[in-house]
Amino acid sequence: MALGHRRKGFVLTAFLGALSALPPISIDTGLPGLPAIEAEFANGAGRGALTLSLFLLGFAIAPLFGGPVADRFGRRGTLLAGLALYAAAALACALSTSFEMLLGFRALQGIAAGICVILPLAIVRDLYDHATARGKLSTIFAVFSIAPMVVPMLGAAIMAFSGWRMIYVAEASIGVLLAIGTLGFRESLPAKQRRSLHPSQLLAGYRSVLTDRSFVGYTLVFAFAFSCMFSFISGASAVLMGALQLSRSEFAVIYGVTSGSVMVGSLLSGALSKRQVPSRRLVGLGLGLMGASALAILALEPLGLARAAMLMPLVALVMVSFGLIGPNANHEAMRNMAEVAGAASGAIRCLQMLISACASAMVALLQPLGHPVLTTASLMVAMALLAGATFIWLQSGATAGLQRDGD
Repeated sequence: MALGHRRKGFVLTAFLGALSALPPISIDTGLPGLPAIEAEFANGAGRGALTLSLFLLGFAIAPLFGGPVADRFGRRGTLLAGLALYAAAALACALSTSFEMLLGFRALQGIAAGICVILPLAIVRDLYDHATARGKLSTIFAVFSIAPMVVPMLGAAIMAFSGWRMIYVAEASIGVLLAIGTLGFRESLPAKQRRSLHPSQLLAGYRSVLTDRSFVGYTLVFAFAFSCMFSFISGASAVLMGALQLSRSEFAVIYGVTSGSVMVGSLLSGALSKRQVPSRRLVGLGLGLMGASALAILALEPLGLARAAMLMPLVALVMVSFGLIGPNANHEAMRNMAEVAGAASGAIRCLQMLISACASAMVALLQPLGHPVLTTASLMVAMALLAGATFIWLQSGATAGLQRDGD
């Protein structure tokens, strides 16, 4: 019985990791196709990154209402509805006849993904105590990190045999498969813990979330750290295939292998958590590594060292650092959020994606000016410094006035 229980727990954790991978599936799969989109719709180099920005904008908006909906109607039904919308929007992207239409459906796809991705964190908070939840989150991040290793190669393979539209057909198929998988799991939120959608209740829930010192601080740390990594993801096509002149297949392999470094950081986080290393210490370690690596990337072009062999190991270190930061910052942010787990998870994803959308838009706007390595690295450094400054602000106690009564 114990073995069966552990097996079911592993299957659920793996499934939650797959759900968490919807953003890299939706973003990284399409990276090899961005030049083709720009060519078909007569857009300038770098403008294809707007498909990422609009996806992230929708992704950022959705958690604000998706979280309360999941707290009211439960996780399972909300997830099924979100996955159905995701698959439909991806298919509509494949059928788009203009760049503006594609951007609109990408925003809708982002909304659907945003509804789905808040649920793994809420489900973990529903089912597990603090000690167990921390290990589960590290495993979820490890599973999540497999996607960036695989999906760029999937995108490159699709581009080799078809076109960018088939990439969105593949994303729609993944949404359908995840919806089928959802049918195999029970609801995690008991009926007695459901919350009303009355505006006063919603405001009270978000007030309790946004006045919690730990939540605010660690959510911002997580969002800025993710945006450091995402700044490179947004500029990867222009940097690797443009400035460094890699082929699509070379881009897919190098980018995919490097992206797998998030898994290394996540597995390291899980191992250290079992040794009772505090979450805050792991966040600090990850931020130090991220800042140093981003600064080293920034120095490459002025030193004349902007080559893939020099760049990608440093990018890998940035991704290792995010693997350390992500699960531990999420764990600390959700520590006091048992009663409003859906809304809290939604607020985390909203802030994460709003900041990331701004970073992605900056990449798209700056790339046409030239020097893609330098501009991308500058944004990475800015995000890493903001993450570090927020962590120092949090630890110094400067946010004590935000702490909830009774904390």
